[in-house]
Amino acid sequence: MDKLGLTELPAELAERIREEALENDELYRQRSLESLDLSRVHYCHSAMVNWAIEQIGNLEGAQILDVGIGDGYSSVMMALAGARVTGIEVSTVALARAESLARRHGVDLNLCEMPGENLRFEKDSFDGVLCVSAYHHMDQERAATEFARVLRPGGRLVMIDPFATNPPAWLYRRIGKLFSREATSRETPLRVRDLRILRKHFGKVEWRGMYLLSVGLIGFERLWRNPGPWVHRVTGAAFKWVSPLDAAILKVPGLQRMAWKIAIVAQR
Repeated sequence: MDKLGLTELPAELAERIREEALENDELYRQRSLESLDLSRVHYCHSAMVNWAIEQIGNLEGAQILDVGIGDGYSSVMMALAGARVTGIEVSTVALARAESLARRHGVDLNLCEMPGENLRFEKDSFDGVLCVSAYHHMDQERAATEFARVLRPGGRLVMIDPFATNPPAWLYRRIGKLFSREATSRETPLRVRDLRILRKHFGKVEWRGMYLLSVGLIGFERLWRNPGPWVHRVTGAAFKWVSPLDAAILKVPGLQRMAWKIAIVAQR
């Protein structure tokens, strides 16, 4: 049975998605069940997700599609805020973890095994689409087309992905195997020029750089495969002052493209 609907996609893309699913299954199997709690979300991921959710707008009663949900943190947070959330993933292990997280926090999610390049939903099905750290794993043209198709007029697509042009992150991606970096083999961090694809499908596309010096804190943590509590305490405390400093530095013309993450808001 082709639960992912890959037979409808070009063979090369279908194989790529299968590889992503298997690699992600293995990554999520290595994570403990104890980590499935909103109180234990990494401080950096929490800040990114909170910002992204704020950009969606009013969530009360809204139909939201969460693409590439991973452990399901963003989906559960939006459901707790009153949204009716559909979460999709290519990893069955991730979906099982998201389901467990939803039960733990007493919310209902509509979870589907599905790639972003082939959304099996009707046109104009959602008020908002959220996609954090997943778009750069996809065929951008197909995914952007699908996001625009299922998003209602006036709705927003909000995405955060790694930026290809941050020098420390560029180096880290190439030597990450020496540390405890979690990644799949087909990821392609974004460049500003990639926004041209989104602009073909959305009337308004805005972006900003997110984090610069903060990438050093994450790199420091990854020196250990299982960092002790003291490491998170130190880097978490540092993040509280490094993050505002990043925001100030990234206002300098030309530095936006050197940010660690690119945050995108596209209006249908």
